[in-house]
Amino acid sequence: MVGQTLERREVEHQVSADSVTAVAITDGDLVCTMVNAAFCILFERTSEQVVGRPITGFKETWFGRAVSQLPFGTIYADDAAATVAVEAPDERRLLLSCSIGHGLTNEVQYVLTATALAHTLPSDQLIAYTTQLERSVMAGRHEVDRSREAANGLRNLLLMSISNRPLDEMLDYVYEQAQRLLGAIGMTVMWAPGFTSVMSSLEQLEILYTAGTEAEYSLESILVPALLTELHEQQAPIFVAEATLASQHEIAPTLVVPLLVDGEVHGVVVVALATTELSPTAHQDALWLADQVIIAHGADRLQQKARTASALQQRERLAREMHDAAMQSIYSITLFAEAGRRLASLGQIARVQDYLQQLNETAQSALKELRLLLYELQPAVLEQVGLIGALRQRLESVEKRTGMTARLEVDGDISFPAFVEDGLYRICQEALNNALKHASASDVRVYLGVHDQDVHLEICDNGIGFDAEDAKCMSGEGMTTMHERARLMHAKLFIESAPQKGVCVRVLMSISNWADHASA
Repeated sequence: MVGQTLERREVEHQVSADSVTAVAITDGDLVCTMVNAAFCILFERTSEQVVGRPITGFKETWFGRAVSQLPFGTIYADDAAATVAVEAPDERRLLLSCSIGHGLTNEVQYVLTATALAHTLPSDQLIAYTTQLERSVMAGRHEVDRSREAANGLRNLLLMSISNRPLDEMLDYVYEQAQRLLGAIGMTVMWAPGFTSVMSSLEQLEILYTAGTEAEYSLESILVPALLTELHEQQAPIFVAEATLASQHEIAPTLVVPLLVDGEVHGVVVVALATTELSPTAHQDALWLADQVIIAHGADRLQQKARTASALQQRERLAREMHDAAMQSIYSITLFAEAGRRLASLGQIARVQDYLQQLNETAQSALKELRLLLYELQPAVLEQVGLIGALRQRLESVEKRTGMTARLEVDGDISFPAFVEDGLYRICQEALNNALKHASASDVRVYLGVHDQDVHLEICDNGIGFDAEDAKCMSGEGMTTMHERARLMHAKLFIESAPQKGVCVRVLMSISNWADHASA
């Protein structure tokens, strides 16, 4: 008890000696969440009596009345603040200030400070002090905003990269940020893994992206060997206020930023600026943008490798199917034809008719296989005409040409992300292949619709069907592939069938799951 009394007296002495800043933090409802000892002294309360109560609930004290007069309702933005000078009953003068902030979970907070002022402080000094304080608060807020914007930029670019967006689209997003943060009027991205070997010539640098006009025609004047050498040594952005070499064009102020991977320069980003005045954070902003460029380029290379690997895998699968199905059917045709020829020479016409019938059925089966293989060897139509166009082209090129009745029904607004279109198309393709090769179906219907934020896909045929309870039938390669595709999309897949009842493959996917897929 004696220790608490001494501490209270010490704080009172410090406040009266104009040396302590009283600080309190409230939530958005003005309920006090944190307070220091000096603030409690001004309220004439202990911290236990202040924390958890509204900061405006102490109007029985002179300081409580002063706090209640602050215009909390007018402080809406992070760079806004309210500051007033108040006088205590003992003639002390305090500068009371309130500003808005954000907690770790981005909830709104109010920060209140009370600083003791000397009696002789002139009004102009008070105004200058208040202005400086507000500027400091605003600078801190702007720094937080920049950090938040940089984090959001990286997050959005990562989402774009895993959604298989093209490189130009991802770099367009980076350029938009460069325009906002740096005042860019042009940007060029150049890449060279062996950067040290190309510093004497720009011809070996691969131009990945160009936007605007200034950066495009100033490269030869800006990226001279001396600057590239300095960039390699410093590994930091370099500001060029004017062209290093004489040029017939007017050169805009330029910021040259290295693309660093594992501590080595692998390329440059050249940002043409509208002014020679750089903000204090321009270099850090440029490095953040360079990191986004590296992420976009890396994602694009991964997409290219994935497409190459997928193409090789598809080629191997088609080769196996060509050998296992089409070649075997063609070989059977030659055997039936040879047997029929021999029977015809022996005058056994009735048996010749049987062989001709088998030859015709085998030829029709081989024709279906070859049409399917030829269609799959065509360039990917999904990227060219979209999901609806790809499904319509598939039914026209394969199913209808083999004599099947094929219908495509579309209902609702069909506009899906790339990964959804790819997954739905692959499931549909697998189901159609099964109907064509194994079901002996004469009719197939594909339905695609959107209702109440749910995507519905159905592929139904009138083929021979199978026992859906048979584990062997359900564990085939085609069934496994469809289930895996659905799992990757966070979708549900149902397969309904019975002997001589056809097959119906259904996919149900909630649009809300698209964000889950992107963040997975």
